[in-house]
Amino acid sequence: MNDKPYVFSNANIIKRVPISQDAPYGYIATDVVSLDRPVFVVFGGDLTYTERSANYYAKQIDYLLKTHNISDIDIYSIAYEFGSIDSKIERTEQFRLAGHRVKDIKMTPAGKQRYDSILHAMLENEPIPYYVKHLYNIFIQPRILDQNGERIDANKAIDNIRKIKFYAHCQGAATILQIANYMYDEMIKIGYTKQEIEKIQKEMLVIQHSPLAPLNKQKFFTISFSSATDNLMLDHENLFVKWLHKNASDNTISPLYFDESHGNIFIAQRLYEIPFQEHDNKCILPTEEVVCPLTNDGKIIFGAERNAVVRAAQGAINGTSTTSVKKLTDGNGVDFDQLKQNGDRYYRVMLHDLRQQNLKPDYQK
Repeated sequence: MNDKPYVFSNANIIKRVPISQDAPYGYIATDVVSLDRPVFVVFGGDLTYTERSANYYAKQIDYLLKTHNISDIDIYSIAYEFGSIDSKIERTEQFRLAGHRVKDIKMTPAGKQRYDSILHAMLENEPIPYYVKHLYNIFIQPRILDQNGERIDANKAIDNIRKIKFYAHCQGAATILQIANYMYDEMIKIGYTKQEIEKIQKEMLVIQHSPLAPLNKQKFFTISFSSATDNLMLDHENLFVKWLHKNASDNTISPLYFDESHGNIFIAQRLYEIPFQEHDNKCILPTEEVVCPLTNDGKIIFGAERNAVVRAAQGAINGTSTTSVKKLTDGNGVDFDQLKQNGDRYYRVMLHDLRQQNLKPDYQK
């Protein structure tokens, strides 16, 4: 039994600014976000505890956009304070709630007792984590409520949401999923219809790299990029990921795209030439390829990811819809149609293999 007092979670927000005496590292801490400005918010992995580590992620997007002469957009990033929340347990429960077959067989009785004790404390004290509420209150709530706390016109809410884009790595995807779910519940409470909520949320573009969150329960318009040999992606605990991981190890996977019905995800067999880098997103910046060279497949997948980030930023600046995967990712060495053909072909092969093993196709979640 854990006798320590429960520590509530929180999140700190930094904003990229020009380097100055007051901002020697090119960022400031802030809770103020302008509704009138285009915004890109970056959610890093679960080790992003400090403002400096949050700035690492913000710099990635900042530098990438500036190489494409895009500077008229505000870039924010998140530093987590999980408190008593165990982020691994938090993610595991998200997969469980999404219908994935999460296994506890590797736990010892003592490990299972610890897991259950931490989960109970989390659910009792923070059924919705405070850090999720805080980020929702800063980035989302002012875009759907007026100053009196009343709902605004749905079309105005869509215009507001089009000005903000999210980028996530690893744990960041789990954070955004919780924000989306909380946003849905709050919008129901204040009088939006389900049809209005769906339209508004689907204008919220999220770009994810190696997401540790279920892809089958997304409310936002979400595009993901990953490696089939990223061992951490096995946390998804489904036959879809396991089949890809096994066949990637056998060198039989071409770069591919699975459409929205299968996760809206771009996948390479391997992203990096150097081992043990597959979960990393560092090559979102082309300059990092000097240190960590990409495979040919990795160049295609990161090329598509860079295209998406750049065009998402342009969409935020122009206030336009960015909900076409092809328009976001195609070009500059990326053949979207070919990637989709590869994805369709591998999905059929996967289903055939699983049927040969007497497994049902609806296990793919």
